[in-house]
Amino acid sequence: MEIGIIEAPTVKQLLIEKLAGMIINGEIKPGERMPSERDLAAQAHISRSAVHLAMSELEHMGFVETNGSHGTYVTDFARKGNIDTLNLLIRFNGADFSYDKISDLLEMRMAIEGTALKRLCSDLNNEKIHILEEDTEKAETCKDAHSLAEAFFNFHHDICVCSGNFILPLLFNTFRFVTLAYWEEAIRKLGREKCLSFMHGLLEKIREKNADEASAYLRHEFSIFIASEKSQSVKV
Repeated sequence: MEIGIIEAPTVKQLLIEKLAGMIINGEIKPGERMPSERDLAAQAHISRSAVHLAMSELEHMGFVETNGSHGTYVTDFARKGNIDTLNLLIRFNGADFSYDKISDLLEMRMAIEGTALKRLCSDLNNEKIHILEEDTEKAETCKDAHSLAEAFFNFHHDICVCSGNFILPLLFNTFRFVTLAYWEEAIRKLGREKCLSFMHGLLEKIREKNADEASAYLRHEFSIFIASEKSQSVKV
């Protein structure tokens, strides 16, 4: 067995995560001026080139903005950010999102998969059905929550792949880490059989080529999970 090379994070990546974390947590607020690259390099004991590259990436992700000779300022990443910002937020928070953030993530997933379901149902064929049936068969063989969560991810990802829109599966992959964590939690709360029934139910709606009912079924599935999360947050 070969495990390959283990690479440590670069100082640039560590600085990006450090500064982004401070912005996300509100330690540095929008409108605040950032120290100069020279000062940041001195504080962190790293090269100015590493700081420059880190600040360039933070600007690309909408965390900061350079205003000519006036310096670099923190911006509202919710307004300026992009898909790379979301990826970093998910890595930074892991699966530890608030109830409101979970609702936002599921709403975005609904937008992605709802579009995928419309395209899939309008151009369904035996090959695509076979792919989704194989996903459900593999899910039936899963014994633990982690492997079953992986099977659920693959099923929903294949819905996006089979839609024929190449962007949708790429967007769906953005949510991989956090989606797997939520599915594992759902399996533990709702039980293996209940979660498998959701998969089979959605597949049946797809077979009927009824995009509206398939989307409604998926939204109902999400609402059950959101309700369980809201109940838990109220108890806490």
